Amino acid sequence: MHRQADGRPDPQQLLRDLIQLSHGRHKIYLGFAPGAGKTYRMLKEAQALKCKGVDLVVGVVETHGRPETEELLSGLEVIAPRQVAYQGTVLSEMDVDAILARRPATVLVDELAHTNAPGSSRQKRYEDIEALLTAGISVISTVNIQHLDSVAETAGRFIGAPIHERVPDRILRAADEVQLVDASPETILDRLDKGKVDTHGLPTAGQFFRKSTLVFLRELALRTAAEKVDAALLTRPGGVAGPAGVRERILVAVSTNPASKRLIRRGARTAQLLDAEFTVVYVQTGAQLNQAQLDTLDTYQKMTEQVEGTFVTLEGRDVAQILTEFAVARSITKVIVGESLRSPWEELVRGSVVNKLLRATHNLDVLIVGERESASPGRPAPAVPTIIPSCLVRTGDERRHRGCGRHKIYLGAAPGVGKTYAMLTEAHDMKAQGTDIVCGVIETHGRAETAALIEGLEVVPKKQVVYQGRVFEELDLEAILTRRPAIALIDELAHTNVPGCGSAAKRYQDVETLLSNGIDVISTMNIQHLESLNTIIERTTGVKVRETVPDLVLECADEAMLIDLPAAELQERMREGKIYAPAKIEQALTNFFRQENITALRELLLREVADDCTTRTLDETLPELRHVATDESECLLVCINLRPNAQQLIRRGTRIAKRLAARFLVAYVSLVDTKPAESDLHELERLRHLCEELGGTYLERQAVNVAEAIVLLAQEEG
Repeated sequence: MHRQADGRPDPQQLLRDLIQLSHGRHKIYLGFAPGAGKTYRMLKEAQALKCKGVDLVVGVVETHGRPETEELLSGLEVIAPRQVAYQGTVLSEMDVDAILARRPATVLVDELAHTNAPGSSRQKRYEDIEALLTAGISVISTVNIQHLDSVAETAGRFIGAPIHERVPDRILRAADEVQLVDASPETILDRLDKGKVDTHGLPTAGQFFRKSTLVFLRELALRTAAEKVDAALLTRPGGVAGPAGVRERILVAVSTNPASKRLIRRGARTAQLLDAEFTVVYVQTGAQLNQAQLDTLDTYQKMTEQVEGTFVTLEGRDVAQILTEFAVARSITKVIVGESLRSPWEELVRGSVVNKLLRATHNLDVLIVGERESASPGRPAPAVPTIIPSCLVRTGDERRHRGCGRHKIYLGAAPGVGKTYAMLTEAHDMKAQGTDIVCGVIETHGRAETAALIEGLEVVPKKQVVYQGRVFEELDLEAILTRRPAIALIDELAHTNVPGCGSAAKRYQDVETLLSNGIDVISTMNIQHLESLNTIIERTTGVKVRETVPDLVLECADEAMLIDLPAAELQERMREGKIYAPAKIEQALTNFFRQENITALRELLLREVADDCTTRTLDETLPELRHVATDESECLLVCINLRPNAQQLIRRGTRIAKRLAARFLVAYVSLVDTKPAESDLHELERLRHLCEELGGTYLERQAVNVAEAIVLLAQEEG
């Protein structure tokens, strides 16, 4: 607390503290297009809050004549709008004064970017919300991403019309919670065809609802929500066991050597491809700089600012120590430095910055950039085989050509977010439209509301399997193939089948069989089960995930739908017994379901779907929209041995290669005339399988000098 010179509390600060304590909470449902379901989700939450006894009113909700939205208004107290006469027309606006007089605990306010009728006490609806929050009334509101001030101009160019109604970024930054309401572009277009999307106020509705426009807006919404979650994660005491794993943060260390320009260019390109924060650091060691050196640093600062990075000057004698401390404080995930110009003797006596960084850091990538560009052009990417006996190919047209069914995946950050519930809700809508749909396997986990949604749907009985004296129930693949429905619902994609069940080892392989037989599948999965994220998840949450799904399964899905839920709400569901049995609740809340864990998983989910949206859907719709041109000659070489971190290296390499659109090689180099033990052979086979499962090329070499063999291999492969 601030105090005056005489030691007494500052009265102005006391007043500010009291206002802060009485300030209402603000939650925003963020979408990317009309019809995504923001208002529906807001009203669903309102009904749940009302059942808990929360004093809640509706300030303004736009139903646009949708029966399902109007039905959710039933039973909620609605504050009558005030009528405003303007140019011979009577307009309805939210009655802020009536709400302030009523003083509910929470008020629902739709369409945050709305402009009030002329003559209103405040011009914008978000200003009305600020008045309610200041009065201590909590607000739940909705907004679409194109109305955010920082993206409105760019979004307007894609939509084909300027965005006039805007919301300052500070409103989103100050919100206590931002929850994304996701829908695939295909879902939005389907709802549009069925007349379930309001296009009023969209002068270029035809251009707005192009698939390429929807893809662009969806990615913006995903990344904006991820930024909000990331900010909450970094400011939370304790954070995660980082620093790497959630958002990439790149640091480029420069000197006054003119060659550092290459480092900045390399770092900027990598940061753009990885959607990473970008910082350039110069460490002043005390020596007086001449004018040429000062001009060089000024050039570096301008280069950094041009690519929207941050240029920082630090002071200290030990460059490696200063960089390490800065990297830890800023949660840096990757450091880019130039190769050491010291002789081997100088490095022995004085050490090198690179070696000191490698020894002093944990979970930090160090990229060493050579003084000269590689002379090798690199080998072209290997041609994709024309015949692959599966539906795991990235191109939708190729999947259709092979007669494969469509695959839609509901993705969540953790158990209990509502993936199965959303899948079953969609199934009922499809059945009402006459679609032949069956439940292949649904895991209710004892949740009554989930079990209730199965009623009315056809269920294919599970297969009974006896294993080690116990009876298990598994998906009956043969029964579904015989039944041949149009769509099968398959829960928990990462599940490992019981040995002897007669089908594949993993449930995702059963799904692949259904797709190969022309049956559409809707499935569910949590983000922690994605294979390339396995190491990140363990490092971030402390939990080793045993059941994984190859990244290719997600990449080859026709649709990936995100189910977002804030960490605090997920924990509340846990406490209410809606996820685990009562005996497991406290243990879960103090382990995997800690708020910082769920927040980190939530950000990983948002960024993963955003990346999927960028690399797959944009390529299929309008490739020229890609904001970064990829370099097909880029090739990443990961060198492994039989130490415990080999799997971590492969997974980390996979994710970097995927983001850089680079070829990915994994090499194991052993000494000539050495015979590996039987256990080593088994471990190498596991590493080879992991590499190939993640889409890489596995190579084994023997050599007298391992380092020289790696250099030769790098030169051969470019």
